[in-house]
Amino acid sequence: SGHDLTKQLCISKKAHLILPTHRMLDAAYEAAKGSAKIGTTGKGIGPTYTDKVSRNGMRVGDLLSPDFESIYAAAKARHEKILKSLDYQYDIAELEKQWFEAVKYLRRFHIIDSEYFVNDCLSQDKSVLAEGAQGTLLDVDFGSYPFVTSSNTVCAGVCTGLGVAPNRIGEVYGIFKAYCTRVGSGPFPTELFDATGDILGQRGHEFGAVTGRKRRCGWIDLVALRYAVMINGVDRLIMMKADVLDTFDTIKACVAYKVDGQLTDRFPFDASIEKIEPVYEELPGWRTDLSGCRSEEDFPAEFTQYIGYVEQALGAPICILSVGPDRDQTIVRKGVEL
Repeated sequence: SGHDLTKQLCISKKAHLILPTHRMLDAAYEAAKGSAKIGTTGKGIGPTYTDKVSRNGMRVGDLLSPDFESIYAAAKARHEKILKSLDYQYDIAELEKQWFEAVKYLRRFHIIDSEYFVNDCLSQDKSVLAEGAQGTLLDVDFGSYPFVTSSNTVCAGVCTGLGVAPNRIGEVYGIFKAYCTRVGSGPFPTELFDATGDILGQRGHEFGAVTGRKRRCGWIDLVALRYAVMINGVDRLIMMKADVLDTFDTIKACVAYKVDGQLTDRFPFDASIEKIEPVYEELPGWRTDLSGCRSEEDFPAEFTQYIGYVEQALGAPICILSVGPDRDQTIVRKGVEL
């Protein structure tokens, strides 16, 4: 019978609303950028964040206000002025109709003061699991700027996003793939443009979750991962999609970057402009179908070696591994504390 989400899902009053005109602005800005485009999903997220930061945003709590209509009209008028200046042709009649239907639906949910709700849970010793959006290198402050999203996707985003104090953060789990991918534009030092890259994309079904775009694929980048572990304070690692590497004789891992002839193991300030050449170490592949493994006793020696190699490089233990999309293909390692 499923679950009635309106009874279970709570929405923060402080979350910002994406308006139909935000989506038009997204398309207009991206079109104006030409070849320098970021590769946005076109959902209006960037312009919504722009409004949030410039203190013009419309929030979920405004849905409950008697002035809702006039708040919306003012925001829309402001956007239309910008769209006119960009000389962008659009028609939002249909989008607006859908949006107002969505607003009606949204009002059926529990619209709450989420910071009180979450802190009440913590004070009752309940467990709270927070999931970051996207990846560390898409963080607006610490990612590969300007090819980033508009928010903080790192662990610290829990504090600003949920209103949780830093001292309440417990374990930090870092989830990563056994290889590397990226959707849209932006730097990608270990990207492969050859048959190997194609194999990773095909075996890993690497297509964007929102856009369906083909993801760019490459070898694991330990420089970027070490940086992510540091920024997030990761103390446990979770390695996904190891089975995608099953067919390779040799597996490469990027251990350093060469930037202007200089070797570095640090993630550079301007990753998007500097010409980064990856420096690789090679490891023997396992050439075994991992998808049938159900415990670490089933792992071939070369895969166990790869796990240990990555753990040592990143300075944190891998506690969970996945060797396929199914629940029973997610293996919790016995020797590592969760």
